[in-house]
Amino acid sequence: MKEIVLEFDKLVGEGKALGRAGGKVVFSYGVLPGEKAKIRVLKEKKNFIEGEAVEIISPSKERIEPKEDHYLSCSPWQIMRYPYQAESKKKVAQDLYFQTIKENLPVEDFFSAEEIFGYRTKIEYSFTQNQDGLSFAFHKRGAYWQKLTLPEGCALISPKVNAAAFKILDRLRKNETTADKLKSLILRRAGNPEKVVACLFSKDKDLKFSAQGIEELSGFILAWSNPLSPMSSADEILSKEGEDFLSEKIAGMYFDYGFDSFFQNNISLFETALKEIKKYGEGFGNTLDLYCGAGIIGFTLKDKVKNLLSAEISPSSHKWALINAQKNSIENAKIVLSASEKIDSSYFEGAETVILDPPRAGLHKNVIKNIMKFLPQRIIYLSCNPITQGRDALFFLEKYKISKSACFDFYPNTPHLESLLIFEKK
Repeated sequence: MKEIVLEFDKLVGEGKALGRAGGKVVFSYGVLPGEKAKIRVLKEKKNFIEGEAVEIISPSKERIEPKEDHYLSCSPWQIMRYPYQAESKKKVAQDLYFQTIKENLPVEDFFSAEEIFGYRTKIEYSFTQNQDGLSFAFHKRGAYWQKLTLPEGCALISPKVNAAAFKILDRLRKNETTADKLKSLILRRAGNPEKVVACLFSKDKDLKFSAQGIEELSGFILAWSNPLSPMSSADEILSKEGEDFLSEKIAGMYFDYGFDSFFQNNISLFETALKEIKKYGEGFGNTLDLYCGAGIIGFTLKDKVKNLLSAEISPSSHKWALINAQKNSIENAKIVLSASEKIDSSYFEGAETVILDPPRAGLHKNVIKNIMKFLPQRIIYLSCNPITQGRDALFFLEKYKISKSACFDFYPNTPHLESLLIFEKK
């Protein structure tokens, strides 16, 4: 394969370093700004090259040794000191906003992580077959069809979760289960003391497995997942032992959620984000909470909200939102099972505040259309993708001004973060 040597200038949105060679822009993981590196070319187009680092010729003073050999697959920013990492994320977020909004938007507050390893509440291990037999694996970044073996699991999850995972793996090996019968193992943790629930996704409906006696587990689910789909979805529950849900204390309230429901991956910084939202303004009036998940954002604002209408597309998350409303004595809320873009437009009418926490793809055009039609007083937009958040903000800025911006390092050692924009009507 072709190799080139060049110096890199900066970090960009996906977490790659950017440099230039032969009149083309070059992108590569595993390199820091200011470093001279030898790059193996993986893809070459008319205007750009994508590569991978082969050798760091002139290392940056900010470079450190990664904690894991597979770091590029799970957290490619393990190679930099954390203060520099946080500073870089803030700058990248501001650059992304400028690219989409076309004006400078300073990030007023950046909240760094206290724990940069072991912080995740969820991990998904794939499987592979090698000389040791059945093993855990991650897909190689940039080459999804290739897998990297994980002899020690992953440092982004807690030791207790990894211990449970390897006890499950040991039993699978003893049962002589092969990788072709399995899709993935997902483990989730919550609470203090920590509880762990695992779900093994099988491609074979006849697979038998018991996790009985694995002391780290509070619950275990064996599920068949359609082998024709790349997703790890519980299409049929084959067996269940113990609990199939978890409970987390957030902002003084208790929230339950299912093993297959969406939940935030960094609880301490999520609480920080909720505090930032809560201390904004005197009251939110009638509030519409879209993409509400298990109901956390809207419910934790119950003292500032007059009436709350929440919408969630996932039947599982909707079920847990109803349970959490009852559990936390939320009496001023209505929770509907619906895609946010399909709820009746009358729900937007009379809303003084709209809360948005969409997936990475951002807002559906119908959501933007209804907001711009009924013009609530404020929009609270929490996002895991500043690119799509900035794209959506461009529509709002016709009638709104940004009154608060903040970023939260929910995902240390990765290029990802959580960003908050609060809009007030002009």
